[in-house]
Amino acid sequence: MMKDEIDIRHVARTLSLIENRRAESLDILRRAYANARYIPVVGITGPPGAGKSSLLDQIAFYYAEKGERVAVLAIDPSSPYTGGAVLGDRFRMNRASAHPHVFVRSLSSRGQVGGLSGALQDLVTVIAALNFDRVIVETVGSGQSDIEVARFADCIIVVSVPGLGDQIQAAKAGILEIGDLYVVNKCDLPGADTVAGHLAANLSLVYPGKPGVNEPGPMRINLALHANAAVRQRHGNAASDGSFWRPPVLRTSANDGAGVEALCVAVDAFLEWLRLTGRDAQRRTERFQSHILQLASGRLLAQLPPDDGSPRALPTLAQAVMQGGMTPDHASELLLDSLFHAWQQRCDPIS
Repeated sequence: MMKDEIDIRHVARTLSLIENRRAESLDILRRAYANARYIPVVGITGPPGAGKSSLLDQIAFYYAEKGERVAVLAIDPSSPYTGGAVLGDRFRMNRASAHPHVFVRSLSSRGQVGGLSGALQDLVTVIAALNFDRVIVETVGSGQSDIEVARFADCIIVVSVPGLGDQIQAAKAGILEIGDLYVVNKCDLPGADTVAGHLAANLSLVYPGKPGVNEPGPMRINLALHANAAVRQRHGNAASDGSFWRPPVLRTSANDGAGVEALCVAVDAFLEWLRLTGRDAQRRTERFQSHILQLASGRLLAQLPPDDGSPRALPTLAQAVMQGGMTPDHASELLLDSLFHAWQQRCDPIS
């Protein structure tokens, strides 16, 4: 049964209130979080030029044709000087954006490191409350540091393409530790099989078993090679858990849709494995922990003493470090002391 079309204007206005922290957003957020409705969040990351936007267009269209209401959040880098951004990812999503069950929103990273927007968690919560079925997030795509999505998404797709580097790029530790699925896009180009082969070979050094869900058991493989704690936390311990996941390497072509269905089937298989093992709730808890810490640090930094020449004002501390009067560690301790003092006075003005 197909669902009603999305009220694009209503959704857009609501998300704008949240992103811009308008006064009305507090009540919207209270109701959204009280709703406690969780939908899968799929993150797509990879280097610029890998075809992430075009591939996302195909993925969103696939799920919309299955009857789902899909929200796409495409994050573009912002200027470090003006904060502005050219929100151009949607121009590569012509097919999905025209579908009545797809909502596409471009976001500015607003200086947030790690390839995501600081408002993303609140936006996803509101989107879930608006009765969407799935969120797909495209990160900035700034390179190997673009890994914040690993703490945010339920399923992370790492996209690569032939011609962007040698096999050393496929062996980068961060790249091999954040992905739940690996995709070689533009698979019709020369070198695609080579890139896929390098990825699969390097993943074999991190994961035992076959691509997809594996049951633990006797393995003719040295499990000492696969003892990475972060990998076990994300994908299960091959030696002890009831099952574990080995990320597959898939080939796609965003131009003609080749391999997109197989990719979406793999995404759903991983999400189902997360649900059956309880790791979906674990990932959500970690996501909210990160979001709470981000908000708390922002509120704390908002209490920075003004540049009034006082000994614990940030510019004064920086000058002292530059002139050899103290170490950065000492300066950070003094700054924290002043921040906590300011926060205490704000919370307890009588004292």
